[in-house]
Amino acid sequence: MKLKRDSITGIVGIVGSLIWLILIQYQTKQPANLLEPGPRLLPYTAFAIVFLSSVMLLIKGLSDWKKDPKPDKPYFPKGGKLKVAKSYLLLVIYGIALNFFGFLLTTPFACFAFIYDLKGETEVKPLTAAIIAILVTAGLYAMFVFGFQVSLPTGVLFE
Repeated sequence: MKLKRDSITGIVGIVGSLIWLILIQYQTKQPANLLEPGPRLLPYTAFAIVFLSSVMLLIKGLSDWKKDPKPDKPYFPKGGKLKVAKSYLLLVIYGIALNFFGFLLTTPFACFAFIYDLKGETEVKPLTAAIIAILVTAGLYAMFVFGFQVSLPTGVLFE
């Protein structure tokens, strides 16, 4: 039985989310007298979303397989593995740069790079990408600093 891509993704998501649930249990500490949901609420919510989405993908993949058992196209078309590796490298570089230069200086450039990395064959004007990158940065900053009251990294060079 050759599984469809949706089924494989669903199985990987279910296994990954269950491992994630175990890690949440052991790594997130709940203060003793906390009356609000606490620090475990966001990971549990994310776990539930990933788990349910994975179950639905598995069901969809199995029902598609019953209708048409022919295997799907491969996950990565020609050059796809290189593209995924490049995207991951961009993410690692962003994490390192975030440590040195901080959120406000690094994130617009990272957003701009991600837009160009993910655009594929679509034409994106540099001015449009720059405006989107700045707006995304401002939105994330407002959400974390004012909404969640979380301080974002300022960078080692600016402390």
